[in-house]
Amino acid sequence: RRKKMIEINKIHNMDCIEGLKLMEDKSVDLVITDPFYVPKAQFEWETYDKWYWNWNKEWLSEIKRVLKDDFHLLISFSSDDMAKFEMLLKEIGFNIKSRMVWNYRNSCKAVAKNTKFAKTYEFIFHCSSGKQLNFSDKWDEKRFDVQVCAIPQSNFKEGKYHQYQKPLRLWKMLIEFASNKGDLVLDPFMGSGTTAIVCKQLKRNFVGFEIKKEYIDISNKRLNETVADLNPYQESLIIAKSDKSSEDLPSPETTVSASPARSI
Repeated sequence: RRKKMIEINKIHNMDCIEGLKLMEDKSVDLVITDPFYVPKAQFEWETYDKWYWNWNKEWLSEIKRVLKDDFHLLISFSSDDMAKFEMLLKEIGFNIKSRMVWNYRNSCKAVAKNTKFAKTYEFIFHCSSGKQLNFSDKWDEKRFDVQVCAIPQSNFKEGKYHQYQKPLRLWKMLIEFASNKGDLVLDPFMGSGTTAIVCKQLKRNFVGFEIKKEYIDISNKRLNETVADLNPYQESLIIAKSDKSSEDLPSPETTVSASPARSI
């Protein structure tokens, strides 16, 4: 049995692998995350590639250990390496139930010399033990494995604080379907706090890790401005503003305490 425990409903300023090793076996209901990815052009690729996939295997193995027997796992990953990542998930022992496509239309870069199509999507892998998702009895488009949702921009109500920030509306839908009130949700790459904000609104507990203190400060500020959602099925997420969201409209930009603390 592990000697140290991690405080929940807190974003911890530490490397995720170090933090995961402090967590108890089979303590987490849902993991939802967007792991760090660096474009190939920024590194000597062969050296970086070997390190990167060993690192992915290490944190995913820890994720498998801390997940309960009955669980959901949602991981957004770069489409450039989605095939290799899928093979890694299977190697570690995860059962892939769905391959979701997050389609965004408001952010893409021009393709040099028109040699390929513009990229407007990202993969989200859904793995689980076979646990049911919280779908309503009524069929609607939220059940589908292709979801259209704009990338947050600075002129959106939710703001833009991180280069790879995920939309609150998309994250809310996923967390709502894949967890229940009081569940523990883990995001080992918390970034600017989107997962924590949704968990506070939907009355889920959370644990997060983030190595950059500046993003912890941003996340805590956002959390302090967030109120619990009185209607968990309402479409709009955002913080104390009643005007209609412009989140699904193209943007001029073209850039590609919660609940009382306890420990586990």
